[in-house]
Amino acid sequence: MALMKCCKLNQKKEKLTQAASFLNVVSEENRLNILRILRKQERCVYDIWQYLDLPQNLVSHHLKVLKDFGLLNSRRDGKKIIYSLNKVNLKQYKSLLVKFI
Repeated sequence: MALMKCCKLNQKKEKLTQAASFLNVVSEENRLNILRILRKQERCVYDIWQYLDLPQNLVSHHLKVLKDFGLLNSRRDGKKIIYSLNKVNLKQYKSLLVKFI
């Protein structure tokens, strides 16, 4: 019985850590803005860059952070990389947050 409680506590702690990591990634204003920009359609770096008051290389950095965390998908279209929301992962993080809030 004590082992089950320990496992459940570890699972809750792991989920709390996941939620905190998610919030840490999206709490950066530019990253949150990128997610907002991609909400309706996929876009390349150049398209995203035009909406933000940042150098293109910094936009690319934020895209990499979001992609590495699993919040974005990317695909190559010739020389361009097209980014889109990873709706499956975003939905999972949303559900995770709802459990804590």
